[in-house]
Amino acid sequence: MTKPISVERGLEISSLSIVLGAVLLLVGVADALDWSLDLGGWGFYAGAAGVLVMIVGVVWTVSIFQRRWRFSVLMGERSKAAFVRSLDEIEYAAWRLPSKYDELLADKKREMGVK
Repeated sequence: MTKPISVERGLEISSLSIVLGAVLLLVGVADALDWSLDLGGWGFYAGAAGVLVMIVGVVWTVSIFQRRWRFSVLMGERSKAAFVRSLDEIEYAAWRLPSKYDELLADKKREMGVK
């Protein structure tokens, strides 16, 4: 079973949402300050939507990097006993990350002799 696009390409999508939010915020500010754009009163809403989309993108990006960091810390374990104790947490982290992390986990399990 393949993982959802929001997991496989989460970092790219979150980066795009940050850029989209910044563009919407810039458009909203340009309309509010009468620089070169006239959205007919919709500039405030464009700016507000931009801020919200940027916040979602930043939180999503941070959570992806936190999951990656946690996975790498857990995978760096050298002791088989400690690896087996934290196996549920490692598997959950791999499940929340793209498919290549499942492959890394399978390699580590094979290396440690765990089923």
